[in-house]
Amino acid sequence: MRRKICSYVLAAASLLILTAQVHATIMLQLNLEEMTGRADKIFRGTVINIQQSTIEAGGAELPTVTYRLRVEELFKGQASEVKGEKAVVQIRMIGSIKPAPANKAGKVKFSAFRDVPRLVMGGDYLLFTTSESSIGLSTTVGLGQGAFKVGPMEGELQAVNEFNNAGLGLNGAGPVEYVKLGEEIRALLGQ
Repeated sequence: MRRKICSYVLAAASLLILTAQVHATIMLQLNLEEMTGRADKIFRGTVINIQQSTIEAGGAELPTVTYRLRVEELFKGQASEVKGEKAVVQIRMIGSIKPAPANKAGKVKFSAFRDVPRLVMGGDYLLFTTSESSIGLSTTVGLGQGAFKVGPMEGELQAVNEFNNAGLGLNGAGPVEYVKLGEEIRALLGQ
């Protein structure tokens, strides 16, 4: 009997230790129609500049990343700057482009902002972005759901988000032809 109680206590203690180490983000899964409705801007662009900085909010200094993208196609909203025929959108998101440093024990503490998409220089993206907050911050709608990497796959220009397009309502998961995705977005916007 005593052995049975000890094993229950050990199992409960192990469970508590394991759950204390789990970090998760709970996020509402959005389909394409919901993302389109919630977005302030929807555009395809190429990253032309990335800058790490900070912003002061609520007495704390938060890390931010500012992305400048040359707009290739604008579905919704307006570009931040227009010079001649070149439109540019600037997005300032919470987060860091630098990986989290390891402590003396070699352990890496995960950032609270690890689910914010990280764009890469020269990358081609279709982004659904939120309107700017009062302190000038924005992000992609549904975090990784609203950030589609665009590129050639199997001879076609394809788009895929960080969740492999799951839940979008576009014939299951997996990459989708960019042209078809653009047509769906335009139809939802009544264009």
